[in-house]
Amino acid sequence: MRAGKLDRRVTLERLTDGGTDAFNVAIEEWAEVATVWAQARPNRGAERFTAAEVNGSAVMSFQIRYRSDVTVKDRLVYEGRVWNIVDVREVGRRVVTEIDATARAE
Repeated sequence: MRAGKLDRRVTLERLTDGGTDAFNVAIEEWAEVATVWAQARPNRGAERFTAAEVNGSAVMSFQIRYRSDVTVKDRLVYEGRVWNIVDVREVGRRVVTEIDATARAE
């Protein structure tokens, strides 16, 4: 992967255990894992009619330098928008990690 194509900053976040609240209910928090350079490529959007509302979603593919610790349980933040990871693939021989993610359309 050429460094010139990695022209966007994304933040990888992981769900962590934040302890318990006053009612002994587990608190889950998103913690920043890393901020990395990425190439962002829009794929497609989708709309569906649910409960008398139109809900849309945006789909993007992000390519970052290879990381073995990214899973579908993580999420990423790109341009202030939260993206849920739906697929993670290794491209090449540990050269690139490709991440497919969705975000709710505004």
